[in-house]
Amino acid sequence: NLDAKLRESLRWELRSLQRRLNMTFVYVTHDQDEALSLSDWVAVMNAGKVEQAGPPWEIYYHPRTAFLADFVGAVNLVPSTVREVRDGTAVVSVGSTNAPVRVPEGVSLTNGAQVRLCIRPESLALRPMSAGADGQQVLVPGTVARKAFLGDLMRYWVTVDGREWIVDQPDPGAAASFDGAVQIAIRPERIHVIAGDRGA
Repeated sequence: NLDAKLRESLRWELRSLQRRLNMTFVYVTHDQDEALSLSDWVAVMNAGKVEQAGPPWEIYYHPRTAFLADFVGAVNLVPSTVREVRDGTAVVSVGSTNAPVRVPEGVSLTNGAQVRLCIRPESLALRPMSAGADGQQVLVPGTVARKAFLGDLMRYWVTVDGREWIVDQPDPGAAASFDGAVQIAIRPERIHVIAGDRGA
């Protein structure tokens, strides 16, 4: 069992070797960091079947199912209702407010449909309650339940309507620390809609 730094070094050695040899490698791993960083194409298995296959970025940010979103990395899977659909854009509920989001390719949404919003913790930011939206963000009020210092980031668990959201703030040494009532700032383009899914 290799220590973290040696494992990371060997990961890049393997990637460099693959490029020098110009060969296709099939690499089977349970380590998600390895899968995302080494691969040009990732296939995620669930119960013996391929849940989704595609580029690492697509697997991480645009999962087709709640299982996949929850399996790969930390995620906020937020229940939501579609308020309106028009010209490839849907207005969905986000906490106590609404946000316009892109309808994923191949997905059909109707008014009133129940969906899940896939929002990665690093796509969010915390703001004081006194802050106003900048016109490109949606602000959702919540309360900091707890937080953990993870070195390169501060992870917050924020309660919104009885559900905990994860918010990752980079460079905690330079950033403000939050407690109590806060607002979660969300850019609508960072919200991915998962529809018609059996759930995580």
